[in-house]
Amino acid sequence: MRYLTMKYSKKAIILSLLLATMACGKSQDSRDYQQTFNERMNKQAYLGHTESTMYLHGYDRLTPVKGKGSFSIDKIKGDSSTLVLLMELSDQDGFSFAIPGKQTGRAWQFTAESGKVSIAENGEVNGSMTASAKKIMWKGRLFDDKLVLDVKIKYLKAGGGVPAESILDTHFELLRSGSQQGGNGQQGCTIVWESRPVFNVYSGGVDLIYVPVCH
Repeated sequence: MRYLTMKYSKKAIILSLLLATMACGKSQDSRDYQQTFNERMNKQAYLGHTESTMYLHGYDRLTPVKGKGSFSIDKIKGDSSTLVLLMELSDQDGFSFAIPGKQTGRAWQFTAESGKVSIAENGEVNGSMTASAKKIMWKGRLFDDKLVLDVKIKYLKAGGGVPAESILDTHFELLRSGSQQGGNGQQGCTIVWESRPVFNVYSGGVDLIYVPVCH
């Protein structure tokens, strides 16, 4: 009888610990889920690789070129924040966008006469806008640990040696710094936030934005 009592007590203790652990896990998940978009993204650096393909005149496909990219937010004030996307090639060429918008809970959106870019609560990214004689289209998915994104830039007018109607199609595969996969593709990488000039798609000017740089 004493053996049965001791056995039952051990089971009760194990069950209590299990329930407590489950409760803690639910509480933590609940807190994470209740974070707003700005809270979740503040000082989070998504870094990784890109591949860009140029279609001259919209159909003449050139050889794809690999580069590196980053995604983050800056200029947080209340519900407002600015999305920052950079793509750099080895010869320092590339593009950068700063897009000011507002969060609604865990979602984020930029809306103007020039177009719209949105990140839904589930991370789905969609957008289309016109800026600096270019039509820019976004499509992808933002996860807690990575960003998969396709950005197409259509040249409405010739510029910089690129004929009108040409399309630059860039695929981003970025990992969040601190995730199990690393978030930078390099070992021993230290993330430093540096001020860089970035094109503002809303104002048409250039803003100084803090962006994550891998050193």
